[in-house]
Amino acid sequence: MGICISGEEIGCDGENQKNSYTRNQDIDRQLRRLKQGDDEKKEIKLLLLGTGDSGKSTFAKQMKVIHKSGFAHTELVSFKNILKSNTLSSMQKLLDYAETKNVTFSDAVQKRAKFILEAGELNMAVASEIEVVWRDKQLKDFMFKHVNDMQIPTTSDYYFDNVLRFGEEDFRPTNDDIFRCKLKTTGINETKFTISDIEFTLVDVGGQRSERKKWLHCFDGVRCVIFITALDEYNMTLQEDNTTPRLEESLKLFREVTQKFEGKSIILFLNKSDIFRDKIKQYPLTDYFKDCPEDVNNYKGALKYISKKYEDEFKGPGKLYIYESNALDTDNCRNVFDAVRDQVVSNSLKYAGFF
Repeated sequence: MGICISGEEIGCDGENQKNSYTRNQDIDRQLRRLKQGDDEKKEIKLLLLGTGDSGKSTFAKQMKVIHKSGFAHTELVSFKNILKSNTLSSMQKLLDYAETKNVTFSDAVQKRAKFILEAGELNMAVASEIEVVWRDKQLKDFMFKHVNDMQIPTTSDYYFDNVLRFGEEDFRPTNDDIFRCKLKTTGINETKFTISDIEFTLVDVGGQRSERKKWLHCFDGVRCVIFITALDEYNMTLQEDNTTPRLEESLKLFREVTQKFEGKSIILFLNKSDIFRDKIKQYPLTDYFKDCPEDVNNYKGALKYISKKYEDEFKGPGKLYIYESNALDTDNCRNVFDAVRDQVVSNSLKYAGFF
């Protein structure tokens, strides 16, 4: 049922690069055949689904960078403001949480913390205070120990490391900055791009519970569903209620999605593989799952264990295609999408009646 292709296996050594080149040639030939159909058959609609904060929007941004010309000026301005807000709110939540745990910091940190907590926006004055506070080892250790409990982005350390740059008035976000922007997706967002005259439409829909009723409006014309789950969420709870395990919610949603899209290509991205690789060293799966054997306390074993959970929930009649992914890594996203595109194009040729 499952086919697991890791980012490490796609196009890294000479042989794989050769295979990737051959595969791309085959895809181009198939796309040329697909162009022979009518206009409707020249469009391939891909639906991105998953729970909130799984990395769907980050992957959509990567496709915009890889297959389009990047981001417009108005988008850069918007991302600039989001990054400033992400940085300040993350530090404020961190300091608030530390206060609830009765953590006592040095007088210098306490004084700056009060100033930061009262700030309404991130400017250079506030950024300078955050930069000093973030140098405090006690605060840094506290954040990494409790990051799963505070409902702050896992990229918060990136915000704090770059806070002086973010605080500048003429700050211009880089692609790496934009990929780490956190803004709840609402409504339906489409990213269109063209490969060999075939138009791909990537539809990103909000993953929070309140947004899922809008998914029904996206089902028509979908050739493939890409379901994204965040591997690092195995010991985290939902932002919506702070009690439901995120992995449990994702598995339940995956089962429902595969039932609704019976007959469609279903592709699963096991995302945030980089964070997961480091996290299981500190928080082994055996501490959270009673049925988890001891020998999975390594990356490959842990990945196989999580993958098997999704395979068990898969209700579709066809194959489930599984890929490791890291939505923050442009090269990984490019390689993974090339592999996905191969499968989607083959299925679209069948849909168009070529074989």
